[in-house]
Amino acid sequence: MIKKMVRIVAVVIAIPLVIWGWDRYQDRQIKVTVNAATHLYASDVDAAYGSFRPVRSLKPGEKLKVIRATYGKDYGALLVKAEDGRSGWIAIGQDGLTIHQRK
Repeated sequence: MIKKMVRIVAVVIAIPLVIWGWDRYQDRQIKVTVNAATHLYASDVDAAYGSFRPVRSLKPGEKLKVIRATYGKDYGALLVKAEDGRSGWIAIGQDGLTIHQRK
């Protein structure tokens, strides 16, 4: 009886972890190319609506690593890490960026 309960608890814990891990894996398959000077923002909402306070400017050719993707009511945003180690948000569809979804 106890072994059966332990198995059930293990499965209940494992399923959300697998789903979360798969979601993170898919986010990291997104590739971003910086084509023109553009801004990196502190939050996904700032990136989506073009806040007046960008964290920094991205330069053409700069490499970005996607950490997480999120989708709000009417926007999508990516949490990225720049070559210098600083992280920030960019809006999906933001000018100066090309976003490639791996298949």
